[in-house]
Amino acid sequence: MDPKLILDFYKLPEFQKLNAYYMQSTVFSVLGVQRSENRHSSFLAWLLNPDASHSLKEMPLRNFLALIAAKADDQDKCYFYQVRQHLLSGNYQLKVDCVKTEQSIVGLANEKLSDLDCIVEKTDNGQFKKDGQNRFDIWMLVHIAFTDEQDCERNWTVPIIVENKIYSSEGYAGNEEKAQTMRYHRAMGVLQNVVCDDNYCQPLQVYLTPSDTKKGPTAPSFIHITYQDLLDYVIQPCASAEKSDVEVGVLINGYIRNLSCPSNQDGENERDYSILAIAEPESQDLDVLFKSEGFEAALCAVFPEEAQALLGQTTIEMPDDISLLEQFWNANENLFKIVLYNHFKNDKEKLAIAQKIVKVNNRDNTRYFVAVKQGEPWLNKKAASKSEASFLIFKAYCLSRHEMNPSAELSVDDLRSEFDSSLNSYYHNRFLKYLFYDFDQDVTVDVEGNKHFGNALCPESDGWDFYWDNDHILPNVKGQVRSVKMWRKDDFDRLVEIAVKLGIVVEAKE
Repeated sequence: MDPKLILDFYKLPEFQKLNAYYMQSTVFSVLGVQRSENRHSSFLAWLLNPDASHSLKEMPLRNFLALIAAKADDQDKCYFYQVRQHLLSGNYQLKVDCVKTEQSIVGLANEKLSDLDCIVEKTDNGQFKKDGQNRFDIWMLVHIAFTDEQDCERNWTVPIIVENKIYSSEGYAGNEEKAQTMRYHRAMGVLQNVVCDDNYCQPLQVYLTPSDTKKGPTAPSFIHITYQDLLDYVIQPCASAEKSDVEVGVLINGYIRNLSCPSNQDGENERDYSILAIAEPESQDLDVLFKSEGFEAALCAVFPEEAQALLGQTTIEMPDDISLLEQFWNANENLFKIVLYNHFKNDKEKLAIAQKIVKVNNRDNTRYFVAVKQGEPWLNKKAASKSEASFLIFKAYCLSRHEMNPSAELSVDDLRSEFDSSLNSYYHNRFLKYLFYDFDQDVTVDVEGNKHFGNALCPESDGWDFYWDNDHILPNVKGQVRSVKMWRKDDFDRLVEIAVKLGIVVEAKE
């Protein structure tokens, strides 16, 4: 691979700008709550409340009401007495009674508690639950007034609920009796006369999810919007409008950056979190990076199967130095994931493929200890990387076989038979046929069709693929046999499963 591809990538103005932008911390990343549903709901409730400290007044809420009215595509959602067209046009007066988060349904019901049977779940002792499956993530009560087509004054009380689903699905999804959104819809019928006066209007029920392939709500009355919708039509206009209060501008822009940064940890709960949304100014620069030769080379080297599907190519030409591109990808992992997601965010089929890459944490710092069997001392004094641990697993196997039959030596074919090359997707069917090679023989790239087919491996050019030093010769095996060096997390996990079945002890150390 020509190193100039990397140099050209790093000198792109778009890279310089985006790298600086995404390197900045936000209050969400500092607190480790990048994908906490409660924190997102709290921020959105603050933004949608005209009386909050952001000084944007009614603008965010009006934009939000216009968005959900636009997304309300049938009579069940928002067609009550011309309400939809007035919310879309902005031709109405607005008053807000309350904006709250984590509002329990029981807390709103008052004397109507008996009507919540079969709507709100109960504990074993018959008490109504007040947990996350029985609370509105965001609860608002607003009043709108307008003049209708007959010149009559209309005043309506509009309850609004938002169910925020960043990584989970609704409870009992698809079950019309138990599904969370179905129960919430029925709850709104019970609450109608409790929380509203005679001018009660059709409630607005919103289902908010990431801008990806997540399924919509079970209840047809819910209006499905995505974080990308929210960013495009509510949050970004607020960022553009807020110029007077520096702290508010920093908070809103930090939230926007938080939406587009992949996150692999939320507090103490390790999960895989995707990107939620990307703002238009960044989107244009990200597309420049996607079209660069450096990004394409790294994608093809690190994720060849996915790259083939995403780029629509029947074959992927593998670069000369995969190890360099692997490190290039790791050095820019978060930015590259954003680049990938941004390009395919409007292509549902390819986005599902891209999400496999976006949601993977390619950096795994776990270290390991390896022993021949239970009760034996560790083969390594210091915790080993996946690469070193893979050699120790093979060494443990060779020692174990020798202990069982001291007079016999293993052959390279014995090792190949026990540990199939399909364990390691990094090498399998790419340029090496096997996980083991005898360096007393001519070692060549032996996958036909590869552009390097027949070329000999040597330490100067291929040091990444094997340990070439004498400390990594496998013991009790005929010849100078060495094993492949590069192991990704999923591949290594499969290797550990095989090792454990063979009685080898492998202990992870975080």
